[in-house]
Amino acid sequence: MSASSYITEDWLQKNASLAVGGEVHLPQGSRLTPAARDLLGERKIRIRYTDEVGRVYVDTAASAAGADSRQRVHPLTGSATHEAAHCLLCQQVVGKKPDAMTHLDATTLVAKNDLRIAFRGRVDSAIANAVLLQTQWQQEAVAPTLQRLLADIRSALGNVLRCETLGETMNPITIGDFDEAQLHAISHNPLKHLGHDHIVPALEHGITVARLNVLRSAIREAEVAGAQAFIERDFSVRRGDLLQALNRLSSAVYVLMLISWTHQKSGANA
Repeated sequence: MSASSYITEDWLQKNASLAVGGEVHLPQGSRLTPAARDLLGERKIRIRYTDEVGRVYVDTAASAAGADSRQRVHPLTGSATHEAAHCLLCQQVVGKKPDAMTHLDATTLVAKNDLRIAFRGRVDSAIANAVLLQTQWQQEAVAPTLQRLLADIRSALGNVLRCETLGETMNPITIGDFDEAQLHAISHNPLKHLGHDHIVPALEHGITVARLNVLRSAIREAEVAGAQAFIERDFSVRRGDLLQALNRLSSAVYVLMLISWTHQKSGANA
């Protein structure tokens, strides 16, 4: 796809993760057709444009209306401005960040042993596992349907990290055509929905199920880290949206494990 191409609804459905609340990255010079923009808007998907050297841009009101005007933002924070950071403990502006501190958000520094930072590290590890699996599946030509489901899981994990960092509410999880209720139902009664009962990953299930199980366990570890960060001593929960999202994402990977195994078995029996 050239940088000046029009991005259509059909192209998005074939090439992008369309998980609700996710993000798409498109070439800087590209334009969205009205139908494509409507599709992304309906699914609350953020649009980012990237040039040849990795600089990231977002639409402004003028560019959305068709004018050649986009604003450059930071590739990681998505912000167009730089703000001074202050220490959470003493509330003083920090000119040079100490090695033992890190950003909690754009304006706040905390110690690196903060429970929210530990949580983000676990989510980051889950994302790393998802991306590694994506690259392996591309090389091995795994079925496109499974690749798209995995892309939605990767997108949702990124959204968990974003929503926690920015204090935004996490949208309900959708993976392919499965919503949260369906993921929960299938993962709890796979025999009814997929024609195969629960599995405990073992050698005979093969490399695909094993790799997926590594991702599933990483997401579970992120959920536990989130419980430590967001469940208070009186059992009140500050970020129940994130904990539920991670719970459903671990279910989604388990469903993907079952789908992969049933496909493998059907092929062996064909």
